[in-house]
Amino acid sequence: MANSLTSIDPSFLSQDLSNLNTLNSKIKNDNNKEGKSFKELLKEKFNPDGTVNELKLDKREKKLHDSCIDLESLLWKQVLKEMKKTINKYKLIDGGQAEEIFSDFLYDEYATMIAKNSSTRISDELFKQLSGYK
Repeated sequence: MANSLTSIDPSFLSQDLSNLNTLNSKIKNDNNKEGKSFKELLKEKFNPDGTVNELKLDKREKKLHDSCIDLESLLWKQVLKEMKKTINKYKLIDGGQAEEIFSDFLYDEYATMIAKNSSTRISDELFKQLSGYK
């Protein structure tokens, strides 16, 4: 009894496999033009302490790393926002809507500074995962 799974034509499978092998070799050649090993590429892109060496990144990797920093700053902004909720407000010195807008911008900047300068290296780990270096 044949169904759609058992009646697959083997020529399609071999053609797909050859297409995948061709694509895989093309990716390896594009990413590794100088014939460096993966370990050498990893050492080139990262400092000995595991942080990303931004000077060695190409344009695409730099854009990815900046996006990872932005994502980490969103995480820190959420943390700061939740911390801000625990502070009691006094009606005597309440600045109203203008204060809320200013404090939101201030916490955005704090979050960006924390993401760029913190030792948590969340953005570096994200970059390693998304770029395929891990």
